[in-house]
Parts: sequence; structure tokens; C-alpha cells
Amino acid sequence: MAINKKLITIGIGLFFALLIWQLPARLIFVLLPASVAQGFHAEGTVWNGRVRIINVAGQQLRNTEWDLVISRLLLGQLAIDFKTRWGGGFAEGLASISTTGKLQLSDTIAGLDTAMLSPILNIPQLGGQASLNIAELELVDNWPRTLTGSLEIRNLASPLMGNGGADLIGNVAVTFAATTDQEAGTLTGKLSDTGGPLQLDGTLLLTAPANYAVSARLQARPEAAKSLRDNLEFLGSPEADGNYVFELAGSL
Repeated sequence: MAINKKLITIGIGLFFALLIWQLPARLIFVLLPASVAQGFHAEGTVWNGRVRIINVAGQQLRNTEWDLVISRLLLGQLAIDFKTRWGGGFAEGLASISTTGKLQLSDTIAGLDTAMLSPILNIPQLGGQASLNIAELELVDNWPRTLTGSLEIRNLASPLMGNGGADLIGNVAVTFAATTDQEAGTLTGKLSDTGGPLQLDGTLLLTAPANYAVSARLQARPEAAKSLRDNLEFLGSPEADGNYVFELAGSL
């Protein structure tokens, strides 16, 4: 009799496990309030699914796919491989959340139009294309606690250093490395140029709860347009080596 009870219990457990495993992907958007996210043309299951269109936070994501990484469940993490697209951009990688609520991204790449960053950074008329490569990112209270990776912006244009239209600055990169010296609660990124009319060297500091600070030394290369050279003069007088000092701080 005891054996029969165990078999019945195991059978019931397997039945509910199979039932949960087969929950349709569209159930996600049935449970979520429409003000949070709306999904259209969902296929597959909540564990391995696809959605043709997702409207979330004022953006429309297209052809989003995800796949549960079962091996991470043994580590107490819910992790998914994901891919998504939107107008002018894409993202794909591995996202996870632990039983303690820790959010992580790893092995993630993304590309987007830099103009999307304008409202976030409160910098108008940003131009260019950004490429993001995240080896590891850990978020605590929606702010990075650890970050290893890089961001490169090609053909960056901005009117930040003067009046009038945006000037072409060139290609700019910021790299966060695990070996970077940093204070508790602060992440330090190395700023540099990777070509273009502006020579750049500096740092980007990210400090909890949501603050950033940029400090850089700038100098126009010989091929720089006169408008860019004129804009540099808005930063004040150059130092003895010809570099201008640029500083910017704010909150996100």
C-alpha cells in the first residue's frame, strides 16, 4: 500500500510538472497588466517561446525569442537565452535572476541608434550607432554593482560643446574591466577614441544610486572641421599640451 501511495504521489507530481512545462507563452501577457506589456502572436511555452510583437515602456520589440537554461535551475537561478529586435537595434544574450532577486546579464551583445540614449542622458541631438558587449553585469536596485564589458559609439555627433548643430566627434569607446581600480559603490570605465576628428582620453564613473560623471581630455586632430575646433573653445583655454578639459555629471 505504501508503495502504491508513493507511485501515486510521483505520478501526480509528474502530471503537474508536465502541465506547468506546457503552459503557453501567451499566458505571460494574459497575466501581465496591459500597462506593463502587451504581446501579440505568441507561440511556444512560457519556458521556450516566441512573440512577434511586444509593446513595453513605449518601445515595440519584434521577433522576441527565449529559451530556459535548465542547468541554471540547479544553481537556484531562473535563466533564459533571449533574442529580440526593434527599429534600429537588437539584443541577444543570457539573462538570469536568482532566488535572492539578483539580476544578471552575461555574454550579451546589442546594437542601437545612439539617439535612443538622448532622453536617458538628457543630451539632445545625439547621433551615431552604438555597439554594446557585456561579459558580465549584475544589477542591484536597478543599478550596476559589477560590470565587465564595453560600449563603442561609431560616428558620434553632439552639440554638447557649443551652440548650433551637432558636430561629428568620431568613434568613442568606454570599457569596464574587472581589473579596473574602483571605490566601493563606484564603477570606473575607461574612455577613449577609436578614430575620428577628436582625440579623447578620460574616465566614466557610475555611482549608486544613479549618478554618472565624465572627465576627459580632448584635442582636435589636424583633419577636424573648423566648427568642431570652434566648439572646443567653449570649454575654456587649452592646457599647455593643447588638450581641453571636459567634465559632465548628472543622474539617470
